[in-house]
Amino acid sequence: MRKVPTDRWLEIDIDAIKHNLEQVKSRLPEKVRLIAVVKADAYGHGAVAIANTLYQNGVDFFGVSFLDEALALRQARINSSIMLFTPLVHEEQVIRALEKRITVSITSPYDCHLLDVVSRRMNVKATVHLKVDTGLGRFGLNGDEAIEVCQTLQANSGIYIEGIYTHMAEAAANKKTYTRKQFNRFMNVIDELKRFGFKIPICHCANSAVFLKYPEMHLNAVRIGTLISGQLPAGKFVNKLELIDPYKFKSRVISLHTLDKGSCLGYNRTARLRKEAQIAVIPVGYNHGLAVQVANHPASWVDFLKRMTKSILAYFNLPRFTLKVKINGCEYPIRGKVFMQMALVEIPLKARVKIGDEVEVPVRKTLAAKNLNRTYLKSDKMEEQEQILYG
Repeated sequence: MRKVPTDRWLEIDIDAIKHNLEQVKSRLPEKVRLIAVVKADAYGHGAVAIANTLYQNGVDFFGVSFLDEALALRQARINSSIMLFTPLVHEEQVIRALEKRITVSITSPYDCHLLDVVSRRMNVKATVHLKVDTGLGRFGLNGDEAIEVCQTLQANSGIYIEGIYTHMAEAAANKKTYTRKQFNRFMNVIDELKRFGFKIPICHCANSAVFLKYPEMHLNAVRIGTLISGQLPAGKFVNKLELIDPYKFKSRVISLHTLDKGSCLGYNRTARLRKEAQIAVIPVGYNHGLAVQVANHPASWVDFLKRMTKSILAYFNLPRFTLKVKINGCEYPIRGKVFMQMALVEIPLKARVKIGDEVEVPVRKTLAAKNLNRTYLKSDKMEEQEQILYG
């Protein structure tokens, strides 16, 4: 059956993924293991395809947040180590995880008890990593609980405590005090466990930000996701990697017409043309992730003022703060309110744009709709791209 053309798709450059992986490996100390984080559908790139690429290039350990993400990798015949970062709270989840040889995080005495009971009943081997909370406040064991868990699991010959880890709260920040405090807390827990006779093989606390800023905290494993996906974590870094963003959100012009100076655009007439122009319609709206922003609480008054300033400047259509698309290598501004499934683009009269032209749209990779088609590209030169198919 002939495939129907689509007006929205993602293009993922596999060569860029491999390049970013090599950049990470170039900074990876000998005997430090790489845990490639492919959570959230590999940051929007497609977890199965990206994990396959990384596996083919020497990665043998993956990290995900949730059980369904791990099961999807197993279903795709990725047989290397896969670790869950979040706790399992239902017996059925534990059974499924153990059946599929998924490494489980123990974050509380509850998790420990549940795993102990289920693994004994199933009479299967289980590999676990202990999660210690040193100051993020999300979930994890304290020092006393870590000792209690190790003592409980020691009596179960089917459970192997492979690792112990923590997560830093503000590793990308300029001030290093809190990150070092967390690291010291983590190392104190590890030392205390050793005094009780528990020497855990894999210790890790380094995400992408820690990896770049704190070489002394690499220990014997690092968890890297953001860097492989082609982005630096938020913050300032001196020794930056040379990364390539592998992601492009593509669409097409589906309508093109000319409007007079003074014409209003969109709902509530929030935009008005300052001169005669072409108006292109693209079939991408906030339902697809366009103009959608993550609305976390501002980190400080300075952060709050920055956000307010950007909003004010965007209101006055200052070019730097206006959403833009790229058509035939040129940037053009989005005008008016973004619709649920469409947006309007202002194009000068003399610009050579036609219906059907490809449009690169600024949709954040983690906000793009998950049901979009993805095309995986690989080539020595970008103009000679070849589509690569993955299961």
